[in-house]
Amino acid sequence: MKLIFLLLLIIVPLVMSYIALRFRRAARLFHLLAILCFYSAATVLASDVYATNAHMTTFTTEIHHFLLNGWFLAPAAYLGVYIPYVLWMSLLNEKS
Repeated sequence: MKLIFLLLLIIVPLVMSYIALRFRRAARLFHLLAILCFYSAATVLASDVYATNAHMTTFTTEIHHFLLNGWFLAPAAYLGVYIPYVLWMSLLNEKS
């Protein structure tokens, strides 16, 4: 399973790079989606940290339950492939 995740972290950003080079509007869509995902994940994280501090429960099990939240996992997963995509695009668009 770990090998599948590793391969997906390599293949998906390369496919995104190919699509972005082929269709310029796709690159803007990838950037817009990354912004929305960033704010979504940050909002979930901030609200869970605030709730934990408000209840005066700072146990590590309390603070890590946001990892099971789908509103955090989906945007974070996209950002996990978006960052390598941006790195690939910077390499592919480099003017020598």
